[in-house]
Amino acid sequence: MEYVIHLCILISIYLILTQSFNISFGLGLLFNLAHVASYAIGAYATALFATELGANFFECVVVSMLLSGLFSLLIGGISLRLEQDYFAVGTLAFSALVSALLINWKSLTRGVLGIPGIPRPEFLSIDFYNNLNFLFLSGSLAIFVLIILYLLFQTPFARALKAQAESESATKALACNTALICNVSFFISSAFAGLAGSLYAYYINYIDPSSFSLTEMVFILTITVTGRPGSFIGCILATFFLVLLPEPLRFIDMSPGILGPMRQALYATILFVVVYINRRNIFPVKRSV
Repeated sequence: MEYVIHLCILISIYLILTQSFNISFGLGLLFNLAHVASYAIGAYATALFATELGANFFECVVVSMLLSGLFSLLIGGISLRLEQDYFAVGTLAFSALVSALLINWKSLTRGVLGIPGIPRPEFLSIDFYNNLNFLFLSGSLAIFVLIILYLLFQTPFARALKAQAESESATKALACNTALICNVSFFISSAFAGLAGSLYAYYINYIDPSSFSLTEMVFILTITVTGRPGSFIGCILATFFLVLLPEPLRFIDMSPGILGPMRQALYATILFVVVYINRRNIFPVKRSV
């Protein structure tokens, strides 16, 4: 039973993380490889504020979301000046920068030793060290976020974000500020990634830089591509599918040194197949007049 609860908590966290990435990448086709850095900033903000300052759950969540969102504005202010492949490389550089800071800023982050002893939330006299109670908390937040994002997907803002992805010049001709639209999408996407990072830190009670590597970004990208970028329901179904997919491998008698590479090979194969099949939808040919 504990194992099932653990998987459900992970699904709740990844639903927030991947659906937030679906805003910028799915709707706007903005290949933001720094999304995992926003996730890391949210987790470390919660870890530091909870352990060093004794901040409560709501304070940590708000600070994590704001810091992650502000980080995204820095990305947008610089990377949006780049186009297509250069934009992806630019955001990847920001992600590498955050990773380097997490490893080398030892006075703040403790480097590769990580930050242990992150306390679980405390409010309403509920014992959140009980994983079932924590599941109710993370699940409720995931449902709340999904409702907000679903409504966002139906707004004129989402249509404008899709429009600039298809033709930026045509969108500008309709008096839409494409730079502002992209920056707002970055802020919203990164803020919710910060929320996911905050929940992850509270749940694991320990974080270190290895949890926010490029491998994690590839997994987030795999979920979004498998669910079809821009598809709200598809991204939800893909999250359940890919989080649960490697679990049967745990019951196969094999050494831990083989299990990890097999999981990564499985994700890589799925990503390759899905991208090949849906390459015209994921990387559409831009129309010209």
